[in-house]
Amino acid sequence: MNNPNEKSQHDWDSICRRCGRCCHEKIDFEGRIYYTAIPCQFLDTQTKLCRVYAERDRQRPGCVRLTDATLAKGFLPSDCPYVAEVTDYPGPVMPEDNN
Repeated sequence: MNNPNEKSQHDWDSICRRCGRCCHEKIDFEGRIYYTAIPCQFLDTQTKLCRVYAERDRQRPGCVRLTDATLAKGFLPSDCPYVAEVTDYPGPVMPEDNN
């Protein structure tokens, strides 16, 4: 049975501002997430949209569908609307932060 507090796919999609940053390769080093400048092969870098969105987790194993539980893992940018209300969100280190 679905949790009534869990968002639907439409709810999740309506929050996204289509920046495409979450579709860049990430490295987990000692529990901290670091973004790279390398986009996923399915990210259209012009439109910032996934070309295989409906089947992204089948086309690319490891692509994570958003749920309330996955947000806490810290793989979305700190200024992402998905995590705006998450207290003490452990945002990743972005490429521009690596200077």
